[in-house]
Amino acid sequence: MRLCYVIHQFFPDCHSGTEQYCLWMAKEAQRRGDEVTVVSLHWDHDRDWPPVAVFEQPYEGVRVIRVNHWRGQNPNVVLRDYENLHLEDHFRRLIEALRPDAVHFFHLRQLGSNLIPVAKAFGARVVVSLTDFWFLCPRFTLLRSDGALCQGPPDEGRGCVACVHPELAGATPEPGHATLRDAKESRLRALLDRKRVNLDHLRLADAVLAPSKFLLETFVQNGFPRDRLALLPYGLAPDRISRVDVARPRRPLRLSFCGVLSPWKAPHLLIDAVRASSCDVHVAIRGRVDEPMFQAYIDDCRRRAAGDPRIEFAGPYAHADAGVVFGDMDALVVPSVWYENTPFVVLEAFMAGVPVVASNLGGLSEVIREGENGLLFRAGDAKSLRAAIERLASDRALWTGFRVMAPASIAAGYEQLRLEYAAR
Repeated sequence: MRLCYVIHQFFPDCHSGTEQYCLWMAKEAQRRGDEVTVVSLHWDHDRDWPPVAVFEQPYEGVRVIRVNHWRGQNPNVVLRDYENLHLEDHFRRLIEALRPDAVHFFHLRQLGSNLIPVAKAFGARVVVSLTDFWFLCPRFTLLRSDGALCQGPPDEGRGCVACVHPELAGATPEPGHATLRDAKESRLRALLDRKRVNLDHLRLADAVLAPSKFLLETFVQNGFPRDRLALLPYGLAPDRISRVDVARPRRPLRLSFCGVLSPWKAPHLLIDAVRASSCDVHVAIRGRVDEPMFQAYIDDCRRRAAGDPRIEFAGPYAHADAGVVFGDMDALVVPSVWYENTPFVVLEAFMAGVPVVASNLGGLSEVIREGENGLLFRAGDAKSLRAAIERLASDRALWTGFRVMAPASIAAGYEQLRLEYAAR
């Protein structure tokens, strides 16, 4: 079977959960004897020559075709996020050359949901994975600029103005379809049309898959037909983490945060919770401390932690060291303040036999079972997180009740995917 995987960014430059999922599925496809090509947006699209460049850059034995398009071809910054008509012919030629039996879209940010009908017109089976809320939300997190949670574009998109593009307040939307003009009227038109256009394109897919019930229900609440959605939880490759058997808990209690140090991942809540507690605890915050996009936030986190020897900024870790990293922790803390689906770091913790303390939001509350594989606390509430940490530190009976089971395998997920690819 010939497969084309489409994603908004990819290794080696980008390596978050969606990219990992795409890579693992591509390798599992190859292991089964299927032929897979990844088509990815190339990160350096501020360049102005050539306007569109298509070139190959394989990664770990996977064929990867990179598409670079100069942002200036679509100066309407709102429209460019979800519709780039100038890419359609390039994508069509790629599809005609690859002749895939199925095209699987993992993410379309800055590529455009308009690529879905291009694949559909070719006659390939079209599958879409909903890895976050991008089809609904310009911020893709359903987290407003003031930190409040959102259920979907309010007031037919007008509620997104204050959140994402306050400079458009008071503008009159351009009539008809948004144009490429970098003008308030056209940008507002693009913002108001965004959800409708994306969901119209999404309806053309043969299969739309969600990794969590929460994400699935959110799309239903925003008008997408329930009978067009299917649940496909994430899995892991069997060799992803080498389990290290240790006696937990230890003294001091060893807690870790692992991931991007972003405001919506909220490591500051863990810092505040520990600073307010007298627990005998050691906290390792593992993630890059030099991230231009989040530097102000990271610097604030470091200021909050200053002077407390229990809190260590341990930096990122290599995949080869993951077994040691998880073996060195008693519990993983995931204090996210947005609707996480199922972060791969949680599944990795489960594979390593590590319980997880997490916010009671979104898909996290589906996979964390209180007292069985972890604890939940009120999202955004450092006092609630502090109480959970103090319970971990003091309640020995809690630890005897933990039964942390490994997650499903990536192979099982690919079995379901392959059925979707082959269905007619």
